[in-house]
This record gives sequence, C-alpha cells and structure tokens, in this order.
Amino acid sequence: MRVRLGLRSRILALTLPIVVLVSGALAGIVYFSLGQVLEASSRDVARSEAVELQADLSVHGVADLLGRHAVVDGNRLVQVVDPASGLVVSSSGGAPDQPMVTTRLVPGQVSVGKLDAVAGQPEGAYVVAAADAVSEDDRHYTVLVAVPTRVESTALGQATEFALIGAVGLIALLASVTTFAVGQALRPVERMRDQVEAIAATGGSRGTLSVPAGRDELTRLAETMNHLLVRMKRADASRRAFVADAGHELRSPLATIRVLLDRLAEERPAAERRQVSDRASAEVDRLSVLVDDLLTLASADEHAMVLNRTEIDLDDVVLGETGVQRARGMPIHVSVEPVRVEGDQQRLGRVIRNLLENAGRHMESTVRVALTHEDADAVLTVDNDGPPIDPEDRERVFGRFVRLDDSRTRGTGGTGLGLAIVSEVVAAHDGRVEATESPDGWCRFSVRVPRSSAED
Repeated sequence: MRVRLGLRSRILALTLPIVVLVSGALAGIVYFSLGQVLEASSRDVARSEAVELQADLSVHGVADLLGRHAVVDGNRLVQVVDPASGLVVSSSGGAPDQPMVTTRLVPGQVSVGKLDAVAGQPEGAYVVAAADAVSEDDRHYTVLVAVPTRVESTALGQATEFALIGAVGLIALLASVTTFAVGQALRPVERMRDQVEAIAATGGSRGTLSVPAGRDELTRLAETMNHLLVRMKRADASRRAFVADAGHELRSPLATIRVLLDRLAEERPAAERRQVSDRASAEVDRLSVLVDDLLTLASADEHAMVLNRTEIDLDDVVLGETGVQRARGMPIHVSVEPVRVEGDQQRLGRVIRNLLENAGRHMESTVRVALTHEDADAVLTVDNDGPPIDPEDRERVFGRFVRLDDSRTRGTGGTGLGLAIVSEVVAAHDGRVEATESPDGWCRFSVRVPRSSAED
C-alpha cells in the first residue's frame, strides 16, 4: 500500500536533500580551502624560520646559532648541515642525526618541500625549508627547518567538526522554519477546507469562502472557488426549478390519460369510446413530445448533444418544413436563397419547426420566413404579424417552461420548451438566436449559423 505524505512532509523531503547536498558541497569547499591555507601557512613559517637562521648564521656562527635562536622543541626541527661532508653539524632537540633532506642549493637560495615522515618523529607529514647560509668564516652550510603539518591537520579537523555541527544545526533550523512557514501558509487552506465541508453539509445551498487578504495564489483560489460556488448554486436552483416544472408538465397528461383510461373501462357507446380513445392518443403524443424535449435539453445540459454534421442545403430544409406547415393550413410567405451549412439536418429542421409552431400560435393572420446570407453567416428570420416580444422579455423567452402569455393553456400554448431547444441547438452549431422586431413592427426570431467553408 502506497503511503502518501502530507504537504509539509513532501516539502521537507524535497528541500532537505538539497540543503544537505549544498551544505556538503560548502563544507568540502571550506575543508579544501582551509587545508590549502594551513599548508601555505606552514610553508611560510618554515621559509621565514630558514631565512632568519640564514641571517643569524653569518653573525653568530654555527656554535651559537641555535642557542641564540628561539626554537620550539617538538614544533620545529632545525638542522645545520655541512654540504661538503653531508653531516649534521648542529641540530635542535628531537631532530634526527641524519639530514632530513639532501639537496644542493646555489648561494643564497631558499627552497621549500614536503616530507611524508621524519625519522624518529611521530607519523605525519612535514614541510621542510632549506636555505644556503654563510657563516662568519665564509663557509657554506645548509639550514633545514621542518614544520609538522599535524598541528594544521588538528586545526583543520576541529574546524571541520565545527562546520559539521553548524551544518546539522542549520538543517535542523531550516526544517523547523520550513515546517512553521508551510503551516502558516497552509492555514488559510485548512480554513477554506473547513468552510467547504460546512457548505457541503448544507448541500451547497448557502455560504461562500472567506477570501484571504492580499493578492497571492490563495486569494485567487478562494475567489475562483467562490465563483464556482455561485455558479453551482445557480445551476442547482435551475435544476430544481427544471425538475419541478418537468414534473408538473408530466403530471398533467398522465392524469388526463388515467381519467380517460378509467372512462374506457366503463360501458359506453362505441362512438364515445372512440372519442375518448382519440383524446388519450393525443395526450400520449403530447407526453411523447414532452419527454423528447426533456431528453434533448438534458443532453444539452451534459454537453452531450450529438450532432450528425454533414454538408446540407439549408434552403431545402426551410422549404421542407414550411411545406409541412402550409399543408396543415398555416399561411406562410417564404423567401429563400441557396445557402449551405455544415450541421445536423434533423436538429436544424427541429429549430425551423419549433420557430414556425411558435409563430403559428402568436400570429394574427400570416407568417413570413426568409433565408439569406450575410458575410460568413446564414441568416434565417421567422416573422409573424402578432405583437413583438417586449424588450425586457427577449432573453427570458428562451428559458425553459417560459410562457409569456399567462392566458394560454398547456393544451394550446405548447410545453414552453420549444424556444429553449432552439437556443440549445443553435448554440451547438456555433450560432445564435434572438427575439427582435421586424422593420414593419412584426414579431421576429432571427437565427444565425456559420455557412459552410466549401461555399466560399
């Protein structure tokens, strides 16, 4: 089972290895640099001692040289070597009897080298400075000064220990500061989570998140979530109203069908039974249309409206739908231009049919249909000579179960879903529909959809 760490732990798990690596790199740089500095210091000490003894030898001679020169036994090893015989003629306490190094120097030369060990001395490297010195009787001697590096190694080790202790302390301090800072940064998140849980407990019907001060990411997150909550509340309210209206609309034909079925179960004359049967069939048809409308809108709500897009002649679709309505007795004047669009022929036919049925319910004497094209759009207008829709209702008329004329009944005024379906289908075709007024004052519905690119 995979264990998922909390945000604090993940931040620490990501930052601490980086800090450890950086601290280790810095410690290595400090260790190397300090070692170089200490070795350079040892070389400087050995050289300066050799130069000083070189000067003293010309004044005091070999016999008095080491007595007059302060040499720290155990910390400096000094030898005066006769280069001609290779013998040590004078040495400090602890220095070996044999020369520590054998070297040939030109007059006045001072050279510095390094030895891995000196006979008779504790293990450890030494820095050795060799200087050519001239005594008061003009004889040349080689002065050797050895400085042990173990003293510098001890200092380097102590410095390294202090650096490691400091690094561990720095890591611990960083972990504490990171934990505290992350906790402070996440406190608004925890508060928002508690508020979301409280809102969820109420079903999301009320409440919003408190927005943290400032303009950082958490502020924008809270604002975005509040916008989402508002949209969810509106969607929930719309869904509740839709379900209530749908239930009310479905209940009416179902109740009528039940009453008619009860009447059919009674002993009645054949003519009356046929009349009741016809009314029941009409109610079933109305119920079927209502259910189909509800399913269409439900698919639109879920962004699942399937469009069978093909290249179609929109003028043929308009002529076909207006021909059906004319055959049913609707007085229609039609004017079309050849226009091709890419869309779903059945869905667009449903748009035209719904607009014609709506116009037929509101006309006084006639309906007028026109199809033309403007720039890249196909434009369909459906006019009726009834009164135009009030400007304040021209957006609302495309809502679901909206009936602007309260005097109309469900039996004569439709389900109140026709224009809502028109709006959804047109939007799915990347178009738009609007309720307007024609230049001569008729009620007009105008639909715009993009023309087919193959037509250009």
